[in-house]
Amino acid sequence: MVWRLAVFGCVLAACSGRVPHPPYASQPTSALVEVDYPPPPARVEFLTTRPASDAVWLNGEWSWTGRRWAWKPGGWVKVPEGGAYAKLTLARRSDGKLFSAPGTWRNAKGEEIAAPEIISASPSKASAVVDPEGDPAPTAADLRTDGGAEAGVRAPDERRDEERSKPKEEERTP
Repeated sequence: MVWRLAVFGCVLAACSGRVPHPPYASQPTSALVEVDYPPPPARVEFLTTRPASDAVWLNGEWSWTGRRWAWKPGGWVKVPEGGAYAKLTLARRSDGKLFSAPGTWRNAKGEEIAAPEIISASPSKASAVVDPEGDPAPTAADLRTDGGAEAGVRAPDERRDEERSKPKEEERTP
């Protein structure tokens, strides 16, 4: 009986711990861009061991690539001095148009600042996304783990689409 109580106590203690997160900031309206459709549900991420006592967990999130949503994995980061994280924000206008502001770090004035490096990334697994009707939904390739910086380059699948449309060397006619 004592053994069972000890195990129960350990399980309860392990489950009750809170994961430290960064301070949060709100997104300015100017950060919103129109998107074609909402992101898929978030992916499951696995927490790794906290690498430093001042590290906080930054959740992964979807990021709009201009054509599709791509997953940005989360991980442990050290909060930049005076920084706060503005999470992915979605807003729908009264006419039905959907807008998104990507997750980014901001200073006390609300200005975007450089993202910290991810110390230890989440070992999340890419998986197929299924729409409400049960059909596969296209998403872009996963983005580089960047501590919450906005993706400034096109997703790899968009480059592949361009490469597929170009004729191969042996297919070209002289």
